[in-house]
Amino acid sequence: MTVKFYSRPVIPLLIFLIAGIIGGAAFPGYRTWVLAASAVITFQFFYCIIRQKTAGISPLFLFLGLGYLSIQPWMTQDFPAHHVIHYTDAQKWRIVGTVDTYPLRFPNRIKFILSVETLADMKAPIPVTGKIRVTVAGRNLELGQGDRIAFSSKIRSIRNFNNPGGFNYKRYMAFRNVRGSSYSREEKVTFLESASGKSFSGRIATARRYISKHIEKTGEGDHRDVLKALILGDRSRISPQLREAFHRSGIGHLLAISGLHIGIVASVAFVFFVWVLSRFKILLWKAWTRKGAAILSFLPVLVYALLAGMSPSTQRALIMVGIFLLTFLLDRDHDLMNTLAVAAILILVVYPPALFTISFQLSFVAVFSIVYGISRVARPQNAFSKRAGNRLFSKIVTFFYVSVFATLGILPLVMYYFNQVSLVGVFANFIFVPMIGFAVVPLGLMAVFFLPVSELISSWLMQIAANILQVALKWVTLISDIPAAAVKTITPSVLEICCYYLLVWSVINLKLFRSHTDTGDTAALETGTGVAASSGLMPHSIIKRLSGRRMAGFGMICVLLVLGLDVGYWAYQRFWRSDLRVTILDVGQGSAALLELPGGYCVMADGGGFSNNAVFDVGARVVAPYLWRKKIRTIETLILSHPNSDHLNGLVYIAKHFHVKNVWTNDEPRKTMGYRLFMEIVDKKNIFRPPYPAIPRQNEINGVRLTIFYPPSDFSKRRKKDRWRRKTNNNSLVFKAALG
Repeated sequence: MTVKFYSRPVIPLLIFLIAGIIGGAAFPGYRTWVLAASAVITFQFFYCIIRQKTAGISPLFLFLGLGYLSIQPWMTQDFPAHHVIHYTDAQKWRIVGTVDTYPLRFPNRIKFILSVETLADMKAPIPVTGKIRVTVAGRNLELGQGDRIAFSSKIRSIRNFNNPGGFNYKRYMAFRNVRGSSYSREEKVTFLESASGKSFSGRIATARRYISKHIEKTGEGDHRDVLKALILGDRSRISPQLREAFHRSGIGHLLAISGLHIGIVASVAFVFFVWVLSRFKILLWKAWTRKGAAILSFLPVLVYALLAGMSPSTQRALIMVGIFLLTFLLDRDHDLMNTLAVAAILILVVYPPALFTISFQLSFVAVFSIVYGISRVARPQNAFSKRAGNRLFSKIVTFFYVSVFATLGILPLVMYYFNQVSLVGVFANFIFVPMIGFAVVPLGLMAVFFLPVSELISSWLMQIAANILQVALKWVTLISDIPAAAVKTITPSVLEICCYYLLVWSVINLKLFRSHTDTGDTAALETGTGVAASSGLMPHSIIKRLSGRRMAGFGMICVLLVLGLDVGYWAYQRFWRSDLRVTILDVGQGSAALLELPGGYCVMADGGGFSNNAVFDVGARVVAPYLWRKKIRTIETLILSHPNSDHLNGLVYIAKHFHVKNVWTNDEPRKTMGYRLFMEIVDKKNIFRPPYPAIPRQNEINGVRLTIFYPPSDFSKRRKKDRWRRKTNNNSLVFKAALG
């Protein structure tokens, strides 16, 4: 007896590997038991091979165990006595180490991961191991991967904002083996040894700096930072405003080195090498032009991937292109689904935490959605293209499908991670993917490859790319400025994301099976499936399509039922409860409190915040994500107790991106950027802000009494007499909420 698996056996292996990694992250600590079970399954697997029997589902469980075991080193790590984690939150150290990653450069600071070598205080240096994240303030520090440096600073432990459903920053850094953080200023950093030209990573870092300076010669403007992102994968210097414009336009994916960029390099290189090798008759006789071009094309692809920093999306694209080029050597058909699955398995085996990165999830889901979606609509599209008789139009239709399926595929993930959906994304991709992807990127890459040969030709090519990009950036800004270009969304739950994908699958397949069966035998369709099959009236293909249609319809009914229950649950949580809920959010220094009153009325009292929202915006990173996870888009009343940054700055983002109806303050001004922005937003959105003396001291809202105790209405007049009132904390607005 044999077991017939799915026609693409790599895919179920990948699914079980992913399930094992997720299980290992959720339930760590059972390594011994899983290892024992895996050993038994392995023995059974090899026994079947020796006896030439079918292994059944044992390979699936092997990959399940492999996934669980592979993630354990990051989840249950035992640190040696000399690890840097044992020296956190102590005195200031003189830290010596090697820069482990490409430094991320920002306008007034630089960030990088440091492999620590020694720590010293007043005594002899202590040899240590481990990595920390370092932030250095300043504009002029030039650092590269592999440089050895020394500086003095404390090492602080990594901590989270401990709010339900919040981003697990501690785990994120642990997956990168980072166990502490330090801060210094550039004048306190000492260079010990430069890596330039001494190692492979040092040579790559030198090349990146050289190309970066070459890009800067194209003139002032945002195009320089975008060119660095497109060519070098360095997005750190792109301004928040421009980054937001790309995301609102639905083309934020163009800023990340992905399959588009790698595919362009591979295609251009392959066509070029085919043209060159076709000049040699012996290669034509041996039918080796395409095989030779496939081998040679991988070299520029690999060089570009190394220059771009080898991000997960770059790795995925590199592996896929490598497998695709390998099919030319093996004279085998290329299956994109299998290639995608193999690429994912290779990345996850080498680095299991990649599964939890946003870039990995978005890139693989986008490509899977495109491949699956195009395969579902291929037959109608081809028929239409033949009637049109226009190959160009057929390519436009294909590009439209690619854009639509990519957008549909990543939609719930974009909502989950970014809480924003672009409404003009499909239209914008029609403009900017050809403009940036097929003009700017190839010209920029040609400029890079010509740089060692002729700097003049390279400068011309780079300048042309810069000129095209400047025009594109103007259009991006115009499109993103359209008020309806994008909308903020609530955060979907994992259940809702699963329901979405099942619903899309049901709709696509229901439409597909309907279009296929409509062309079949009407009499056969009206006959019972079992009778028709036994009597030969209904072909097997018709039965298969009817079964698929029934499955799609059943799936749609189940999804709609679950979604109906889900909507009812959240409607009750938001609007139908009769209790008062008060949630104190963890915002670090300062405070933030959410009051959920009966009937769905929400009050936000303060929002936390640090001194500079450009460095870390508590409102965007902590407060807003919590509200979106609770399906809250409207705040009826914002209460600002006093205008200090640790209470105010988190409310700036809330006032701008949420529907706020009222603002209560004590009217005490503050000459800070945060206060100015907050008041500008309140005025621009016409949010009702009554003068403090006009706010009733007793407010009855849906059965909850809000009583304002302090400060007195005339506290500003008393400031001259009471000197202690000159401190803003002493004038904080104090209120009490009571139900029953």
